Amino acid sequence: MGNSFRQTVASLLSRPDMSDQHLLSGHLQSTLARVAASEHEYIIAAQDTTYYNYSGQSSMTGLGTIQGKVRGLLQHNMLLLDEAGLPLGLLAQQYWTRQGGKDLPAGEKESQKWHQGLSAVNEHLSASNKTVVVVTDREGDIFSLFKAERQPPVELLVRVHQPRHLEVVAQQDVHKLPQVAPHLDDYGQFTVNIERQNRAVQVVLNLRAGAVNVYPDKDLSPSRHKTQGLSLVIAQEVACLDRKTQQPLPPPEQPALWYLLTSLPIDSLEQVQRVVQFYALRWRIERFHYTLKSGALNVEKLQFDDIHTLINALAFYSVVAWQLLSLTYAIREDPHQSALGFFEPSELQVLQTLTSKTIVSLGEAVLALGRMVGFAPSKQQPFPGVKVLATALDRLAFASMGFQAAVKPLQD
Repeated sequence: MGNSFRQTVASLLSRPDMSDQHLLSGHLQSTLARVAASEHEYIIAAQDTTYYNYSGQSSMTGLGTIQGKVRGLLQHNMLLLDEAGLPLGLLAQQYWTRQGGKDLPAGEKESQKWHQGLSAVNEHLSASNKTVVVVTDREGDIFSLFKAERQPPVELLVRVHQPRHLEVVAQQDVHKLPQVAPHLDDYGQFTVNIERQNRAVQVVLNLRAGAVNVYPDKDLSPSRHKTQGLSLVIAQEVACLDRKTQQPLPPPEQPALWYLLTSLPIDSLEQVQRVVQFYALRWRIERFHYTLKSGALNVEKLQFDDIHTLINALAFYSVVAWQLLSLTYAIREDPHQSALGFFEPSELQVLQTLTSKTIVSLGEAVLALGRMVGFAPSKQQPFPGVKVLATALDRLAFASMGFQAAVKPLQD
């Protein structure tokens, strides 16, 4: 929109009284409203960290290092999803640098981010009528997190990997994590959908599960400090299929092997499978980070004078990334739902004018949107992805402004 517009936006984002929390406050309230309105019993709170590389921005002040001598900053997000995997919005977001302008307080470890994410769930969703499952990947394998306070509607699901000692409750014997599988009950096979190297696949997993108590580090007494009320689900890959063709794929170099420690019940086959399905949905937060970066928004190309302005910009772009991701999955979940839940009436009017077709459903709206940038649906890809949607929504914004400018003189 030109230099003057960019300068105006940069001026707003650089204000001393502007912050990422202020920018996200309205989005947070809308996210909580979507949670309350959800028809699902469970809400998945997936948290993960992403790294932003700004080594090329030599004049930007406040940046630290993220890996070696690479300059940038870190962002930790908690993304809420429903059971179908539809992104409902961001619940919490944290930023920090290493040896830069926004370092962690003295004595605080980066692992504290997992506790802060859990605290955000306790704070904002303690009164929810949903069961909220906080899901973390291997980096969240922290003993203190297993014993952290959780409000009644909050459950924990962590992919663990450290070779801790586990007490199998049913047998009252103790085994290290890598050797515990034969001592858990066999729950047969289960298939989940995941993405592997940007390819949609179905992974067939063999499941074992049982109640366990996790022993603490060596300097603590197991009898006094071991966990209570947790279970372990082991999901080991035995086959992989292409999701579209259903043809078997060659085994990967490292087949999936998930050790999932959880407070969720595992009293039935359905409950064990639910644990695995919820962990598989955690991958959606990686798609959120992909959307922010190379997938659509290219935020690592942003240029600002200082880290304060950059963080505010990233918070703003995070809401845009959520909108893109939500639209992408909503269209695949139910293309026949009303388009009014995702588009303004004026936007639908523009799409109808450009295509000379009546638009009612979300599928019709998205296909009309895709045609604005030359997207042609196919059997393999019936709807556009986040990159095409980002370009098309940008084009729609300009078309809407032009349409309004043309209609206004007629109305006057």
